[in-house]
Amino acid sequence: MEQSRELVRTGSPKYVALANALAEQIRTSLAVGDPLPTERELQAGFGVSRDTVRRAIARLASAGLVYNVQGSGTYVADPAQIRKGPRLTGFSQDMAERGLKASSRTLDCGIEPCSADTARTLGLAEGSGVLLLRRLRLADGTPMALETARLLPGLFGEELPDPEGSLDAQLAAHGQRIVRASQAISATNLTPTQAHLLDQPVGAAALRMERVGFTERGRAVEATETLYRGDRYGYETTVERGPA
Repeated sequence: MEQSRELVRTGSPKYVALANALAEQIRTSLAVGDPLPTERELQAGFGVSRDTVRRAIARLASAGLVYNVQGSGTYVADPAQIRKGPRLTGFSQDMAERGLKASSRTLDCGIEPCSADTARTLGLAEGSGVLLLRRLRLADGTPMALETARLLPGLFGEELPDPEGSLDAQLAAHGQRIVRASQAISATNLTPTQAHLLDQPVGAAALRMERVGFTERGRAVEATETLYRGDRYGYETTVERGPA
């Protein structure tokens, strides 16, 4: 019960204090792949509720410290492997939550003719101008992803977006906050050009994520394709069986 009283004395919400305590255990006494105690064991050991335990585990999972295996338990994650959950987050936020510094190398930024697919997605006329931002995303200087974003023209007034900054943050600053997105994830292999940029062998496995971002008014303003290194990224989600 000493652990429980210590959690209360921190002044933080119990789930935050529990997450911090577990994070310290992960750093000092657990290895990659080791299981965390069960929910019941954590409840008993720290004197907290089931909801507190689940919120603490969710916080650790969001930070990339643990991952869940349905029906099995929660395990210590490999810090080199970034596991994205179902939350709507951008690259900069993902890296910040893991203590990594996000940066970008601009490959292209300007206006290009709108393809038929992009025109349908963003509600534009085919061949009209669309804003293109293509860049290499890095974490602590290591290439992690290739991002190609196409956006409605005029979102930033007469200016182009800052290619070094968070696109989500810039859109929000211009009154175009993305609150919902449709995403499709598929497996692919890197071409020679892609492999060179991502410092990977030609043909290496990668994850392709195609995302369409919508504002609060339901307007599609962004269509982005991102190629993530397969050795550094994974996706996880929780599914439930419907009624029989």
